[in-house]
Amino acid sequence: MGEEFSLKDLIDPKHSMMECLRTKAPGTYKHSQNVANFVEAVAIELDLDTDAMRVAAMYHDIGKCNFPKGFSENQNGKNIHDGIDPIQSYTIITKHVGDTVLKMIGIKEIPRKVIEWVSQHHGDTVLQFFFDKEKPEKDFKYRYRSDKPQSTEAAVLMICDSVEAKARSYASNGKFEKTSDIEELILMTVGRLEMDGQLDSVLTGHLRVIKQTLINELNSMYHKRELYPEDKEKDEEKDKE
Repeated sequence: MGEEFSLKDLIDPKHSMMECLRTKAPGTYKHSQNVANFVEAVAIELDLDTDAMRVAAMYHDIGKCNFPKGFSENQNGKNIHDGIDPIQSYTIITKHVGDTVLKMIGIKEIPRKVIEWVSQHHGDTVLQFFFDKEKPEKDFKYRYRSDKPQSTEAAVLMICDSVEAKARSYASNGKFEKTSDIEELILMTVGRLEMDGQLDSVLTGHLRVIKQTLINELNSMYHKRELYPEDKEKDEEKDKE
């Protein structure tokens, strides 16, 4: 009799899908690890299935293995989208959701509920950068063709994915100068998803817990603190040199 299967086996670094992500799309793999940490922290606070949520987080972008260079986290400074039409970029990027679902369906051990969460992690949000680049009259042209989150789990995955991507962008551009920047980023990111009607399945009480948990996680990750008065004086002296 073989060993009992565990959901944790699906995210073992030696699993074929994890090896694919790690070797073909290393930037996406790191992003997924960060999202998984965020998701787990929120799942603990909301008493959700942490193992299932970590699987969802680690697999939510597995379809990017099909074309890693189409996504900023794997480009190493050379952006293929600079030389193509916005609608082509939209097609390349949004395709990863369907590609991800197809890969997940092929793994019988993945619960259907997890596949459903992942299929909804972008909802029908607008791919804003390329929408702004073309500026069409209506935004439908640049919306994902997916269902909005239909469960708290799917909404948590959406929020954590959005926050991680935005935080990574902010950090790389030196925008985290003080602790309040992290709170502002999370409130802004979640607020936009709320205004767009993506989070209707999440109770207000849950959103409060989710926001605070992510603030704690990002503060821990980027370890920002306010300067003490003596530190400020030292910085001012350095500026005079």
